[in-house]
Order: sequence, then structure tokens, then C-alpha cells
Amino acid sequence: MRFYLLISCFLLTFINLLNAQTTKHKNGLSYKFVITDYNTADLWYQNNNDPDRIFHPEDINYAGEIGYFRNINKSLTIGIPLRLGSIDSHHSVYNSNDSLCQPCVNRSVNELFFGADIVAIYKFNNDYILKEDFIIAPYLLLGIGGKYLSIREGNFDFQIPVGIGINIKLTELLYLQAQFEYRKSLVIQKDNFGISGGISWLLDFKKDK
Repeated sequence: MRFYLLISCFLLTFINLLNAQTTKHKNGLSYKFVITDYNTADLWYQNNNDPDRIFHPEDINYAGEIGYFRNINKSLTIGIPLRLGSIDSHHSVYNSNDSLCQPCVNRSVNELFFGADIVAIYKFNNDYILKEDFIIAPYLLLGIGGKYLSIREGNFDFQIPVGIGINIKLTELLYLQAQFEYRKSLVIQKDNFGISGGISWLLDFKKDK
């Protein structure tokens, strides 16, 4: 119940922000497919595998993302991406009935999560480095986010996403988007990576008089 309540609160916030924006082309939505990787940056996991498994297909999971983005100026955009999916990660568990390992490490292959971030995006197509309407539009991102984890004790983690991305212009309103991010875990100490790809769609509202 607490999980569904959290989703409802984030969705209501998203809808209210969307309805409040009316300036042409300053608003956009993104729809992306996400690869989640909690094992490449896990030191315990890497120390117990020979050879090291880096972005191994058996160690990744998947998620979907929808995001709302608001253009502040030619260089800066603020966004609220929401993600729902699963992760493959290891848990440290202190078990008083097992004296052989303290802590013991359990692996959860399909742990469901819901996450929401607030990100700031610095755009290189800002008329200083690249023309604003240039066909290729790279960017940097930095933010703060929260995750609800369905299995892990405590259920919540806060993370700092840092990443790079690129938009490729298809039409005036439609872009292909690819993004890579490193996510610093602040609570459960499980740093991870996110690799995503999809579309970014600018909203064409009627101009104010």
C-alpha cells in the first residue's frame, strides 16, 4: 500500500507541473528504455568473480522511464524523470543463526523499484558552443533522486545521478535520445549505472498573446 501511495504522489506532482507550463517549445516529455546495472560498480561482487564481469548481460536488469523537462534558458533544463523496473543486486544480511558468514550476502535478481529524480541538464547546443537548432545536441546532467526498493531492508535509497547524454534531431519537435549515468548511492551504498535510450518530444503549446 505504501508503494502505491508513493507512486500516486509522484504522478500527481508530475501532472500538476505539466499543466502549469504553457510556453511553446519550453516543455518536453521523454520516453526511454533503461538498462540497470548494480553489479559492475559493486566491489564485493567484482572481488568474488574471476575474471571481472563488466556490464555482463546476465548481471543487468531493465526499466521504463517517462520524464517531464522544462527549459530554463539556452544552457539549462530542469527535469523530473520517473522510472519503474527491476534491479539485480546483492544484499548484506546479518543472520544470527549462521555463524559462517557475518554478514551473509544474498543476491536478488529481480527486485522491483520505483524511482524519481530531479535533474539539472547543461546543454552544449546553447548558441555558445553549438547552435541551438544543431542536429546533434550533447548534454551533461546532475541531480538527486529517491528509490523505493521492494525487497531490501529499509526499502528506500537516495542517489546522486551524474551523466552524459545526446539528443539527435529528427524533426523540430522530436529527438532520439541516449544517456549514460553513474548513480552514487547514499543510503544502501550500492553505486550503480543506468544506460537509457528513447525519444524526447517537445510540446507545441499555443503561444500566449
